[in-house]
Amino acid sequence: MTVPDYLQFFGFQDYPFRLTPDTRYFFPSSRHKAVLETIRYGLARGEGFLVLVGDPGIGKTMLLRILLKDLTEDHYRTALIMTPALEPKELLQAILEDVRLPFESTDSKERLLRTFQQYLLEEAANGRQFVLVVDEAQNLPAESLEEIRLLSNLETEDKKLIQILLVGQSSLEEKLNRPELRQLKQRISLWERLKPLSSDEVSWYTQYRMTRAGGAAVPFDKGAEKLLCEASGHVPRLINKIMDRALLVAASRLERHISSESLREALKTLEPTLENAVPHPKRRLFWMWTTILVMVLGFGVGLWWLFWRQP
Repeated sequence: MTVPDYLQFFGFQDYPFRLTPDTRYFFPSSRHKAVLETIRYGLARGEGFLVLVGDPGIGKTMLLRILLKDLTEDHYRTALIMTPALEPKELLQAILEDVRLPFESTDSKERLLRTFQQYLLEEAANGRQFVLVVDEAQNLPAESLEEIRLLSNLETEDKKLIQILLVGQSSLEEKLNRPELRQLKQRISLWERLKPLSSDEVSWYTQYRMTRAGGAAVPFDKGAEKLLCEASGHVPRLINKIMDRALLVAASRLERHISSESLREALKTLEPTLENAVPHPKRRLFWMWTTILVMVLGFGVGLWWLFWRQP
C-alpha cells in the first residue's frame, strides 16, 4: 500500500507523526506545561540566566518555538542561535546577523560588542527586552559560554539589557559543572528539565496528534500501547517514528486499529534506528550487574594485593 493510501485509509488530512517541530502539534503534557510556564515567569521577572535541559527528542525545540511565538515584538526582541558550535567572535556575528545589524567580517570582537550594546540600549529605551536563545548549547565551546557570561554583564542601573536561555541535552549540565565555568553557573537563576511522557500521556499524545491531523484517533488493541511505551521510552520523537510506521503497516493490512502484530512489524523495520535510542531493559540489567561484578572483583583484588604485599 502506498503512502497516499495511508492518509486516505485513516482519513487524515496531514501526517500526524511528522518529525518536524510543528507547533500545531504541540502536546501540552503536565511537565511541558509546567516548564513552559516557569520559563515565561522567569523572563517576565527579568531573570538574567535560564537553562533548559532534556534528552534528545524530548520536545525542547518544539517548546522553544511555542515560547518564541509568545514573546511579542511589542515587549521583546529575540535572537535564536541554532548552530552554536561557534567561537566567541563567530557567536557575536551570528547574534548581530539574526537581529539584522550590519557589520564587517573584519570587525574586531570589541567593535561587534559595542554595536550590540548600542542596539540593546536602544531597545531598552523603547521598552523592549532582549532575549538570546541558544539551542543545542552543549555544543558551545567553553570560551563561547564564557563570552555569553560576559554578555550578561550588559545592564543599566535598574535592569539587565539581555536575558539568556541556554537549551541543550544533559551533557550541557556536565559542561556547566566544569571549574572554568563556575562563574557562569553561579549566575543561573532558573534551571528546568524536560522529562519523558507518562504512560497515560503516551496514549493521550498519540490520540491528540491523530485528531490534530484531521482524522479520528486510531484505537490500539490490548498490549499495543504497552509495547509502544516500552519501545519508545516515552520519548515523543521515538513515538512519532514508531507510530508513523505502525500506521503504514496497519493500513497495508487493512486494519482499522493498531495491533500488537502491526507494531512489532513496524519495530522490526525501524530496529537499526531505534537500537541505541532507548536502552533495552535486559541490556540495562546486564550492564548494571556487569558494573557491580567488576567493582566487587576490583575491591577483592585490591584487598588481596594489600595483604599479600605485607611482610
